[in-house]
Amino acid sequence: MVPIVNAYELFEKIQSADISAYRQRCVAVRNRRATCSRCVQACTSGAIAIDDNSLVITPEKCIGCGTCATACPTCALEAHMPNDAQLQASAIRAMHAADGLSVIACRQIVDAAGRRLDGEKVVAVECLGRIEESLLTALAVEDCRKVVLVAGRCSSCDRVVGFEMARAVCDTCNELMRVWSCSMRVDISERFPSSVRADASQACDVSRRNFFFRAKDETRLAAYLAAEQVLGDPEADSMASASNSDAENHTVMKVMDDGTLPHFVPDRRERLLDNLAALGDPADELMETRLWGHVVIDPDVCNSCRMCATFCPTGAIMKFDDEDGVMGVNHYPGDCVLCRCCEDICPTGALHLYDEVFAGDLLSGTVERNEMRPPKYDMTSPKKSMHMFRDLLNCPDIFER
Repeated sequence: MVPIVNAYELFEKIQSADISAYRQRCVAVRNRRATCSRCVQACTSGAIAIDDNSLVITPEKCIGCGTCATACPTCALEAHMPNDAQLQASAIRAMHAADGLSVIACRQIVDAAGRRLDGEKVVAVECLGRIEESLLTALAVEDCRKVVLVAGRCSSCDRVVGFEMARAVCDTCNELMRVWSCSMRVDISERFPSSVRADASQACDVSRRNFFFRAKDETRLAAYLAAEQVLGDPEADSMASASNSDAENHTVMKVMDDGTLPHFVPDRRERLLDNLAALGDPADELMETRLWGHVVIDPDVCNSCRMCATFCPTGAIMKFDDEDGVMGVNHYPGDCVLCRCCEDICPTGALHLYDEVFAGDLLSGTVERNEMRPPKYDMTSPKKSMHMFRDLLNCPDIFER
């Protein structure tokens, strides 16, 4: 995929009640050389697209499915209607109502089933691409025995990329369950389990539930949030999140004292690691997922610029300067989100990011130390060196001098 040259404009256009956008977290905004375009590849409606190496944003096409937020490694995009807390609360309630079976389905097939479903045992989402690993592992912590994602006929659906995203999440979650010795399994099916069928005497008002999840205008949004509050869901006001996003996006990105851009570990990743910790200790083995990466730096090729640490969005790569003059970078695998910004920014090709990580390193706070030779150029002023590299690499002028 070609680099996105105008990613900065994305966050002016995609912001809505359905999606919050945080430009400072986007690797394509932080580094113009970044090749990440996962939101474009994951968009189910064509609201985010690339034309002639430039982003084309068509907000009116957005259906609020949240697949782009699932794909984004740094959570630069966050989904609402429902947001993560509301969806998790609904999924846990439905799972308990179904005696440990969690059934999550795309809205089209829920609408088709209508009153034949027990609405208390099924959670509907606009697209299964909305489902991500922190939600599924939260269900595992709640002793869920099985998750069934009911997809319908996705192969003939215009939103088939959402199904592909759901399949990747399903595979990742099952790998995590295997490594953590958890019996829960996630399956994708075209049919509802018979246990969620409504009783003949039960009036299952699915249309009322769908009304809230389809809320678009301010009146429906207010009603939806009020209903969720009455039901006792965790506090997670999507409009407040959108306001916070707007404030963040209009703040100039400051270079910190160590010459790096601000770091942010996505809340989803924090919740995911907390859930895995609650499941116990993992097997001591390498695992490959879509979520984490392992950085390897070739010291013979590295020029010690430490640009990988400068641009890393999460702080998975951090600079160190010891009193004895030894310098380099530390790598924290548990904080890596596999965005590949470090690979893209490395001017000498000395850094490689691998998909395989040791499961135990994710929870133990393992630090890998990479010592480097002192650089040939003057690095005594971090901010000056930052701007020197910004000009060298043709990065966008988004930094405060």
